[in-house]
Amino acid sequence: MNELSLYLPWRPAALPDAQRLAAWAHLAGWSCRIELVQTLPDQGGPALALGEFANSARWIGSQRWQLPASDWAALSIWAEAHLPAVAKPWTRFTDSLPGKEAVLPGEYWVAEGQAGAIALDFAPPEWALLRRWRREKRRLALAESCTGGGLAARLTALPGSSALLQQGIVSYSNTAKVALLNVREETLAHVGAVAEATALEMLEGALREADLAAAITGIAGPGGAVPGKPVGTVCIAWGEHGASGQVRTCHFAGDRWAVQYAAGSVALGGLLGLSC
Repeated sequence: MNELSLYLPWRPAALPDAQRLAAWAHLAGWSCRIELVQTLPDQGGPALALGEFANSARWIGSQRWQLPASDWAALSIWAEAHLPAVAKPWTRFTDSLPGKEAVLPGEYWVAEGQAGAIALDFAPPEWALLRRWRREKRRLALAESCTGGGLAARLTALPGSSALLQQGIVSYSNTAKVALLNVREETLAHVGAVAEATALEMLEGALREADLAAAITGIAGPGGAVPGKPVGTVCIAWGEHGASGQVRTCHFAGDRWAVQYAAGSVALGGLLGLSC
C-alpha cells in the first residue's frame, strides 16, 4: 500500500483540507499521515506540502510536491492526477449516520442516491458554497452564538469571499441576540437560547440585510448542559429572504472544537441544499 505524507505549517486552519485529502487517499487505497512541521523533512516516498516553507524550493523533487494552503481547486487537481481513480462520494451533513464514519465533524461521505446527499466532488462545503453563488450576487449573513464566528472564519479564509458574505454577527449573549437580531425576550424566557424558535428568530434577524442566512445556537461544552439539553445540543436554522426558514436540532459528539465545526458544516449543508 502506498503511503502519502502530508506536511503542514503550524496553522490549524490548514488541517481540515489535509484531513479531507487523507480521506480521499484512503478511498483510493492509500494510507496517509499528516504532520505539522516548521521545516520540510528529507524523506522518501510520495509527499505533499500544503503551504509555504523556508526550504520549499530545495525540497520539491521526485514524488515531492508543494501546493498553496486553502486552495482546494489546486489540491483537487493534484489528487485527480496522482491518486488512483475512485468513485466520487456524495456528502451528507448531519450529527450522526449509522455505519458511517465522519470525514470531518458533521460531514459524511455516502453513495449516490441517499436522501439529503449533495454531490460536492470531495470539496469543502464552504468552497462549494462560494463557487456556486459568487457570480449570482447573492448576499449571505451569518448569526452565530456557540460557534463564535467560526463559520464566518471558514468562509473568509477563502479568496473572493467578499462576493458572497455580507456580514457575520456573533450574538453570544442573550442581550446581543435581542439587540442585534431582534430575538424576542419572550422567546428567550420561554424556551431559552438553545431552541429552534430562537434559532429561527436569529435567522429572521440576519435576513434583514441579506438574501441568504444561517443561524447557530447551542452548547459546545464542556460545561453548560441543562436538563433536556446536553452538551453538543445545537439548533441550526437556514433560509432565504421572503421564504420560511428551515431548522433542525442536532446532538453532536466530541470536544468543543468538534461540536463547533460540525455545527458550521451542517449549516453550510443547509445553505447548499437551498441552491440545489
